[in-house]
Amino acid sequence: MATIICPNCGKSIPKGSATCPNCGYQLTQIKVPHSSQKSIKKQIQVRGSNWFAHFKQAGYFLLKGKWLTAFLSLFLICLVGYLFQQYQLYQREFRIQQQLTQATNSLKHQSQIMAKQQPPIQEHLRKIPQDPKQPILVLHGFGGSYNSERYLVASLEQTHLAKQQLMVDVDRHSHIHLIGKYRPTVTHKVIIPIVIENNRAGEFYYSAMLAKIMPKLNHRYHIKKYDAIGHSMGSYAWINYFETHPKQVAQIKPHRLVTIAGPFNGILNRHKSDQPAANSKVGRLWDDHVNENSLAKKGRPKIERAEYKHLLKAKHRLPTDLSILNIYGNLKDGSNSDGLVTTTSARSLRYLVQTSNVKISYQEKQITGPKAQHSLLHYNNLTVNHLIKEFLLH
Repeated sequence: MATIICPNCGKSIPKGSATCPNCGYQLTQIKVPHSSQKSIKKQIQVRGSNWFAHFKQAGYFLLKGKWLTAFLSLFLICLVGYLFQQYQLYQREFRIQQQLTQATNSLKHQSQIMAKQQPPIQEHLRKIPQDPKQPILVLHGFGGSYNSERYLVASLEQTHLAKQQLMVDVDRHSHIHLIGKYRPTVTHKVIIPIVIENNRAGEFYYSAMLAKIMPKLNHRYHIKKYDAIGHSMGSYAWINYFETHPKQVAQIKPHRLVTIAGPFNGILNRHKSDQPAANSKVGRLWDDHVNENSLAKKGRPKIERAEYKHLLKAKHRLPTDLSILNIYGNLKDGSNSDGLVTTTSARSLRYLVQTSNVKISYQEKQITGPKAQHSLLHYNNLTVNHLIKEFLLH
């Protein structure tokens, strides 16, 4: 009898056996009916389509995950950028406080020296400032910075009637940043220095930035009335802002304004390296010359330059019930100027105000001698500081 070897157990089994008698291994294929084959094929196709659906769904979630990853990455980048910006603002605030402390100490030292040389300036003592809810906004001039404002701020703080809590920073992209907090009290006015980083853009740019700053202060802190100080081009910017944005000024009203060395009718062209190019829009303002201009009997300047004519056209838009203190310098060196702005240019503001037909209180004060130099009028100048404190606080 013919035998074969079982492939499973390896023992000899009769040839033709369907199964191995020793281990039960299936030796021949079971014939599946045709209908069953179709059923099995269909099940395989269904399983295949299910696997395709699962694969497609997995791909969708994978794609969705990529978008989620991209979104999270963008969010993290924005968060890091925001935190870095806040850190920079914090660092800036810290440096400003250091500068203010240095200015305060310098003022104390200067006061002590002056007290030994001459009797100290008597100031009125008040426990509560005028209109404590009205902040004092300080704007620097062409090429200025917080360094240009810190001595004025320190002088006001020395009275214990005003305190710097908030600062407005305008970056080079004209974005407004509010640094610090605004917390007015019954006993303290809040001083708000305005620092424009694009500080060589000119007085019309300054005015445009004021038009962005004031609504923000009004919206954020409900400021409806304020006092203001402007040095040099900052003085011109305030007046121009009042005239070019009358509706805004009517809602957020200026009460008192101090102008220091305001170039309302020209700036002396000394051909210095720090001047802007003569053919530029800003450089054209350097169009005055020593003793070239003067005031007539009624205070009208004999020469009305383009920047002054611009103000004259809209003088009727000046805000009512505004009080102005116009401070200007005279070196008494024959130039009738503070070295940059002539007394005629600064005093041209009087004619502008008096012919505006608007109810405005106006006074002007001349500072003479070496401390009357343009930049020194606001830099550790005890006489100017006294005038400002008397005007704004007492």
